[in-house]
Amino acid sequence: MNPRPHVCWLGMIALPCLAWVGVQSWTKLHQARLCAQEYEPPPPGMVLVPAGEFWMGSDDPNAEPDEKPLRKVFVPAFYIDQFEVTNRRYKEFKNDHRYPAGEDDLPVTFVLKREAEGFCRWAGRRLPTNAEWEKAARGTDGRVYPWGNEFMADYVNIGCRTDVLTNNTPTCNSPFNRSKGKLPGGSFPKGASPYGCHDMAGNVWEWVSDVWLDKNPFGESSGEGRGIIRGGAYSYSSRQARASYQGFEALGATCHDVGFRCAMTAVPKGI
Repeated sequence: MNPRPHVCWLGMIALPCLAWVGVQSWTKLHQARLCAQEYEPPPPGMVLVPAGEFWMGSDDPNAEPDEKPLRKVFVPAFYIDQFEVTNRRYKEFKNDHRYPAGEDDLPVTFVLKREAEGFCRWAGRRLPTNAEWEKAARGTDGRVYPWGNEFMADYVNIGCRTDVLTNNTPTCNSPFNRSKGKLPGGSFPKGASPYGCHDMAGNVWEWVSDVWLDKNPFGESSGEGRGIIRGGAYSYSSRQARASYQGFEALGATCHDVGFRCAMTAVPKGI
């Protein structure tokens, strides 16, 4: 009996395995170098989120299916805005931007994803990825909210509104701190994330760069996808304010409570 066919089969199995081990080793080495690298300070108004792994998602039985599972994800170093982009700042980019008097320093809303991307390009920045946003919001330890695992009503701008802007805006009784709508960034300093980002829970939803692709029963992507929005908003509950929660919005749509913040890839020192 000729043993060579068996040797060939073993080789066909062994080579991909060796290649996989090699890729994994290179990846770990590359990640270690990124973690050891020193980076330039962030631009004014931004914070540095260091390279490294963090816990993304949730294993809570009550979490949405798209949040699961809780897993470790590596993210290279990046800068991200400390606050959401304001009407005042957005008007510098889009001169015909209109908003109610007195709301210069409130987060810009009614912004399409492509418009948010356009602003970021104009500012020399970009939207954060889904993973970047979540790491900036919760740090590395898998906490439920930017400040920790327990909901704190005075740390966040959420809860049903008590005033009515339009006939279509409902009011309701909330057991939590009642929200008066959008508020200036940093109004809840106790709710800042481990990196010093404010309002990553509540205030307004925030676009990220990723697109969510729905799957059919065969696991195939269907449709053009939907935009992902993060952080909840002033008229939502503590459930949507969790750091792992994902909202979805049509790519050609927006709302009165959808805004954004910008990010940048961190610049290594010496370059």
